[in-house]
Amino acid sequence: MPPLDMERASSLCLSPSPGKMAGIFGDGACGLALRALAVPLLRAEAVVAVDGAGRFDPYEISRAVRARGGDGGDALSRIRVSRAFTCHQMEALLSRRLPEALARFDARLALVLGLPETFADADVPYAEASRVFRNCLSALRRIARGGTRVVLVGKGEPSASVGPRAVGPAPADRAGFFRHLVRAADPVLLLQREEDVVTWELRRREGSLAVPPRGAFAGVPAARVAPGES
Repeated sequence: MPPLDMERASSLCLSPSPGKMAGIFGDGACGLALRALAVPLLRAEAVVAVDGAGRFDPYEISRAVRARGGDGGDALSRIRVSRAFTCHQMEALLSRRLPEALARFDARLALVLGLPETFADADVPYAEASRVFRNCLSALRRIARGGTRVVLVGKGEPSASVGPRAVGPAPADRAGFFRHLVRAADPVLLLQREEDVVTWELRRREGSLAVPPRGAFAGVPAARVAPGES
């Protein structure tokens, strides 16, 4: 078996155990997950993606497919993408449209980008946001129990401050949503960047697949996981 690196760890997260959801979170998580899609797409699998953070980048997928000798356009034709800009839109997509799209396109892989980011709106009261969040998780669990591989992808814990790297003016009480997703995902790949060093940890409830030592990616060029990418 080849050594477990960050790219292979992300590919493992595309195949959670039946009935479970996987997660990829942290700096560069979205780009990493999109590149990992090259493998199932080259196997002619259909994929349905829900983008709640405006991070879906078809060029990332196309480049990864071409790097493996495939046709980028052909691979992208197997992906269907829906976008949500609010938590209520996300709830509608996950509860109704995602199951319909999976059945229509005979897809068994669902990629959900930026779920916690859609809950950063301070204008949505906490009680309402909590209700919608629970509904989103319930919908995803039903889909996973139905045989679909569900993969959650997003940045780290939302920032409560406004800035170029903040996920909107997120109230402090919304950070618990992200932490709940990390606990719900199995396996879960966590990424962290400090300057030009990327560290990662792959957690699994029934034994750890890999926990590389801190600094294991020292010297990895920043271009591998671009700052601010998720």
